[in-house]
Amino acid sequence: TWASETQPGRSADLADRLMVMPMQIPHSSQLIVKVAFRNVRRNWRHSVAALATLAVGFLALALFQGYIEEFLRSQLDVIYSRIMIGEVMVQKKGAGTRQARINPEKYRINEKEQQFLDRWIVENSASVKTNVRTLLLVGMAHMGGSSAQMILWGHDVPEGRIARRKWTWNTWAGHPLRESEPSGTVLALGLGEILGCTATSEDPVLDPVTAAPLPIERPFHCKQSSLMLTVTSGHGRTNALEADVVGLTRAGSRDFDEHLLWVPLRFAQDLASTRAVSQYMIVLHRPSDGPKMRAALRTALKQAGIELEVVDWIDTEGADLLRRGIDLLTVFRGLVFIVILIIAGAAVLTTMMKTVRERTREIGTLRSLGYLRRHILALFAVEAAMLAILAGGIGLLCSVLCTLAINASTITYKGGLLADAIPLRVGYSLSAYSWGFLFLSFVAVVAALLAASGVTRMRIAGALSDG
Repeated sequence: TWASETQPGRSADLADRLMVMPMQIPHSSQLIVKVAFRNVRRNWRHSVAALATLAVGFLALALFQGYIEEFLRSQLDVIYSRIMIGEVMVQKKGAGTRQARINPEKYRINEKEQQFLDRWIVENSASVKTNVRTLLLVGMAHMGGSSAQMILWGHDVPEGRIARRKWTWNTWAGHPLRESEPSGTVLALGLGEILGCTATSEDPVLDPVTAAPLPIERPFHCKQSSLMLTVTSGHGRTNALEADVVGLTRAGSRDFDEHLLWVPLRFAQDLASTRAVSQYMIVLHRPSDGPKMRAALRTALKQAGIELEVVDWIDTEGADLLRRGIDLLTVFRGLVFIVILIIAGAAVLTTMMKTVRERTREIGTLRSLGYLRRHILALFAVEAAMLAILAGGIGLLCSVLCTLAINASTITYKGGLLADAIPLRVGYSLSAYSWGFLFLSFVAVVAALLAASGVTRMRIAGALSDG
């Protein structure tokens, strides 16, 4: 009666909106849910504000996490494809040490060891997609009076084409190595510029969808069609061979871009006067079989008394820079993710508390009608949960649409030490969707409970007279 006399229109309107009569107290969860749904619709202005805050927070979390995950995945995919990395890497023990760089001949896989590895690969052909033998040499490259230090990468040509996955065509100008060109060489663009070879086409090189070079033979110009390569053999002699430039490509890193060149494995072996190789890269049909196949090969080598190291490339010294970069990016991702969570959480908390406090008179009316404190807390918690679920759906839809738009924009940018432009792409992060929804839902419910808890402790008269 007091409530009707002090706020006659307001109290009657609220009672009608909440579908309750003075003695119809919601003792069942079903009725609380029904009333909460009614309140969400009736208080649509407050609901829209809460939905917008929750959805924007969800969108920020999803896009950032999706970008970082896609960046890591795509760059690892490019590195593994470009360098022809397999799930199983075989090399001499100590091949990654300083001593091996000083005296590399002692750390190469000899012909007898190669024969054993070839037999093992044939025996496990059902699991092995291909294997690439490589030989790394250091020396000098000369062309028309220009000279530069080089890192020569000899590899099996047809097998390397398979191991490069979607990078089968790996040149910016000219064409990749071919079996019909035993003395062909592909230069890194930086090394090519030093020696006098430049690409003459300005057409786009990378496919905006796959981020791999388009299979088009673009023109390039060299002041000479061939160059002289020299290395020091294991016998203390300097060997030299002439190679024909057939293509130009990116090395991936700016430092390597000024030193790397690729040749067929047999050419590299003739240049070094050896039939040994530096390593085997074994590519599997199912990458997930990597740990099992590495363990099986270690066992086979041990039984044969052959001392070779079977590793995952990511654990080697050659991948040290990549591992440090991944660790740094992981820390950065964690810090930024926490900042976004705090900002989004604070925005949601403020919005929800403001929304609840603006309904102080409504809470006072409910108390005057006989609602207990726990009923009101449950009511607002259910409302917040409903808003969170709806906002999660809206945020997910916006995230998917924004991801599609960004990926279709074909925007590229330069990144750190990388020589290539990186396509701006965002992935679909299920973990970000899940954690974002759970966290923001939790904050929304807690905020609603905190705000409602404070108001329910007020005297009914004070709540009804709140201006």
